[in-house]
Amino acid sequence: MKLKNLPLLLFCMVITHSYGQLVSGKVIDSDTKLPVSGAVISLGKKQTITGSFGDFRIPASGGDSLRIVRFGYKTYTKLVINPMDAIKVDLEPAKIVIKEVIIHANREREYKKDSAYNRQFYAKQFNYKGPTVMDAFVHHIPKNTSELLSVDVVTLIRALTKKSTRAYKFNKLLLRDEKTNYINQKFSHGMVSKVTGLRGDTLSAFIIQYRPTYAYAQKATDYEMEVYIKECYKKFLKDGFKKNELFNASRKDSVIFRLN
Repeated sequence: MKLKNLPLLLFCMVITHSYGQLVSGKVIDSDTKLPVSGAVISLGKKQTITGSFGDFRIPASGGDSLRIVRFGYKTYTKLVINPMDAIKVDLEPAKIVIKEVIIHANREREYKKDSAYNRQFYAKQFNYKGPTVMDAFVHHIPKNTSELLSVDVVTLIRALTKKSTRAYKFNKLLLRDEKTNYINQKFSHGMVSKVTGLRGDTLSAFIIQYRPTYAYAQKATDYEMEVYIKECYKKFLKDGFKKNELFNASRKDSVIFRLN
């Protein structure tokens, strides 16, 4: 065997060995170093999603590119050669450096633009409905009274178990993230800090503790949101800041979606 073919042979051996194994890793925010949950992990035709601590495991398919997509972050890709190595990914936030006044005036327009792109990218997942129980009942043109209605057992089972499927969970996760991002742009760190003067952990605790509902964020104008923040700030000063407030408040919205 010629030595010039040795690298190719070794590469093929690694690729073959990788089938059937799992690629594991952790995704964190490159700025804050906090875990990034809800990131979509793709490797070949396989997909999964990061957990609440940013961790993931996905079947290796040999020599495929690992692709990580999360709303608000730059897409990450990496060729996986050795699935035995745990992967640590620093996901970089997508940043737009423009004047503050432009951000304030156009943030809803930017959100709509990003949301439209997200819905287009995940159109199939966003539009997922799944079968209903009524879909399982098939109507017939009656020849006799016994043929008025029949039941499609397979459709009935799919309707009763759809909430445990990956497609259903992913659909709910996308819808939840869309609402979360809308609240984030209306009740942003920048706006809250500007109105209250809060910084750091105290600002984070305030934002989590007094986070408005999606319904309120939809109907509130910028002025009404500022009034809401001022009223909440008065209450915040009266109640005082507790050391464990940030941790306790952050648990209110903790939801773990398992797609497998």
